[in-house]
Amino acid sequence: MESKERVHILLIEDDEDDYVIARRMLSKTTGITPDLDWASSYDEGLAKLVELSYDVCLIDYRLGARTGLDLLHDAGDRGVRTPIILLTGQGDYNIDLRAMMAGAADYLVKSEIDASALERSIRYALERRIAEDRIRDQAQYLDNARDAICAYDLDRNVIYWNKSAERLTGYSLQEMQDEGGDACLYSSGGQKIEEAWEEVLSAGEWTGELRQRTKDDDELIVESRWTLVGEDTGTSSSVLVINTDITERKRLESNILRGQRMESIGTLVGGIAHDLGNLLVPILLGVNVLSNRYSDDEKSMRTLEMIRRSAERGSEMVKQVLAFARGVEGERVPLKLDEVFEEVEKITTETFPTSINVRIDIDDDLPHIVGDATQIQQVIINLCVNARDAMPDGGCLDVQARPIRLDASDARANPDAEDGEYICISVSDTGVGISPNDLDKVFEPYFTTKSADEGTGLGLSTVYSIVTSHEGFVDVYSEVGKGTTFNCFLPLADENVGEARADGSANIDVGTGHGEAVVQGLEE
Repeated sequence: MESKERVHILLIEDDEDDYVIARRMLSKTTGITPDLDWASSYDEGLAKLVELSYDVCLIDYRLGARTGLDLLHDAGDRGVRTPIILLTGQGDYNIDLRAMMAGAADYLVKSEIDASALERSIRYALERRIAEDRIRDQAQYLDNARDAICAYDLDRNVIYWNKSAERLTGYSLQEMQDEGGDACLYSSGGQKIEEAWEEVLSAGEWTGELRQRTKDDDELIVESRWTLVGEDTGTSSSVLVINTDITERKRLESNILRGQRMESIGTLVGGIAHDLGNLLVPILLGVNVLSNRYSDDEKSMRTLEMIRRSAERGSEMVKQVLAFARGVEGERVPLKLDEVFEEVEKITTETFPTSINVRIDIDDDLPHIVGDATQIQQVIINLCVNARDAMPDGGCLDVQARPIRLDASDARANPDAEDGEYICISVSDTGVGISPNDLDKVFEPYFTTKSADEGTGLGLSTVYSIVTSHEGFVDVYSEVGKGTTFNCFLPLADENVGEARADGSANIDVGTGHGEAVVQGLEE
């Protein structure tokens, strides 16, 4: 013989006779064993619902001055999850409808209730609670998922938006529904979104990468998987979208590819530059010989001087390329950057147009780095000149230096970085910005967006070479029309000893000796 299911039931009924009737009917049920608790008033019933746990609650519609509908609303506001069945004295469609809208699991007319109908209603309420709990658990799993999961109806309205989607984009479900998902997330990628919609509606699925804009106007790169979802009838009703944030992964991949490309280019141009240098030597020697021979010919001397200047300029360019290809050598001494920035400020103030507001802000008492002062100054000047050229109509140029510590997670974002203490030199402008297609090529020698008479394309490659030769690394961020920021990270010196001056020479303590002297020898 099958054992009956024990069900803990609360009956909220202010008429004791109706309570007795309900208890008698429950005792006649065949599939459940009722464990009945009775509350004889509205307030008592609400208190028990909130404080105790029941499988099902039966509520009479008439409860003194208030109604079972009121209790339904109050219970819902207090987070009660017990399924509630409303008992009405006579069938009233409007009351029944309002009860279901308020969250009732079922409703029964007292005059039509028997043991069988009451048991069916209780079992339906129990099954509904199980289903709701399962849905709630599944929703919680989806909310805890790292991926952003959302769903659209076929009119492109957002109908589901999990917590990860909210955390990733900053938009709540209500905001997505009010503003329209495509409009606020993909303002600059309309064509790609149209392709995704066309593909998922025709083929049933689409996979690709999308660029999104967060509520804070940050850019995200997501790996997006779209699936067309159908109803039991076979009719498509919605599109499920799962987005994985790959912004950091793409940035790391880009940095790795940039480093590999720079290494390959360095190897290639090193050999070419060496050969070019060898070709320029006889040209310069020939100019010197011909200058002596035609020193009295003014026209010939002008031509030779032009050839000399061109050859010397080519020779300097070859030196820059070789410096990039081989790494930059120079005297490395413990160096304070204060005087370096004083020189930079002097140069920019005297030579940059007044339409550019130059602001230099460095932390007091910056720690030492180990480096060559002239080369570090060259890095900052090159970046400042680049910023100046990016602001032909004027703007703001900000140069900053501050100590910073990178942990292991920060270092993983750049293949050239290691965790530790650094000085970060930042040069920011409010200029035209760099397009995403050009951003990964800015450190390549001879790559430039300027005209041929405005630059050689070696400035940023020299910056890259100098910084990496100092065991540091360079990071760049730019938005078209908003400006660009270059961050140069230089590791701190192990010990803050032996300070160097801005000209690169070190301040070294020299002993006074013990009265010895150096005497020039006499020639015999």
